[in-house]
Order: sequence, then structure tokens, then C-alpha cells
Amino acid sequence: MTLLTLFGCRRTSVIGHLTSFSFSYSTGNMMDASVCYTLKAEDGTVTITIKPDRVPDEQAVTVTADEAAVRELERILNEHEVAHWNGFNKNNRNVLDGNSFTLSVTMENGKDIRAHGYMKWPKGYQETKAALDGFFAQYLNK
Repeated sequence: MTLLTLFGCRRTSVIGHLTSFSFSYSTGNMMDASVCYTLKAEDGTVTITIKPDRVPDEQAVTVTADEAAVRELERILNEHEVAHWNGFNKNNRNVLDGNSFTLSVTMENGKDIRAHGYMKWPKGYQETKAALDGFFAQYLNK
């Protein structure tokens, strides 16, 4: 039993049955210098909203998608172990004009994942951000 505890019974958190997802990050300190992605899945309808960098909030793009989009987003989040980001809330107080991110995930079972950082990022942040940028880009061009 001790060996299992030490070598492999690490509990993993799995993201599944998403009802809402939001990820935003800043890209500078000028007006509209941020990106925001949201996905809502309710009553059989999947809605994706994308606010690209340097575009006003009012010009965000909203499209409908199918359940396959939800499953693909869940796959990306699980592949990058985003569930482990839950509770991340760090900032670098020595930086005055830096970048930040905010993540919010809600699942059908009522469980949430929340993370925020200002000039501090959880493990695998850059790779995850790149994967999310790629995922949402396909909907921006529709």
C-alpha cells in the first residue's frame, strides 16, 4: 500500500461535461490589448465568443458550434492538466505594467476551476495558451 502511495496513485483531476469556459489574457497596456475566449454549452446549444487582440469588446465574434467542439476543448484542457491550475492566484508585485490571465471552467457536476495570475503563470501556461489560441482560431475564421 505504501508503494502505491509513493509511486503512482497520484489523483488526477479530469475536466469533463463543460457547461462554461472562459480564458482571457492581456497582451500589453494599450486599449483593447487583450484576448478573451468563452464557450457556453447549455440546452444542446454551444456558443463560442472570441474577442481578438486589439479589437473592442463590442466587436467580439460569436458563433455556434457542436458538441464535438466541447469534447475537443475538454481534450486540450486535460492534455495540459489545466485542472491542476485550480486555485492558482499569484502575482509579481515588482512589475507595474505586466500581463495577466484569468481562467474559469464550470462543469455539469457543479465543480469549478478558477485561476488568475499577473506576471506569474502555472506550469505549462505558455503551451496551454498556444493550444487554446489554435483551437479558438478555427472558429474566428468561420
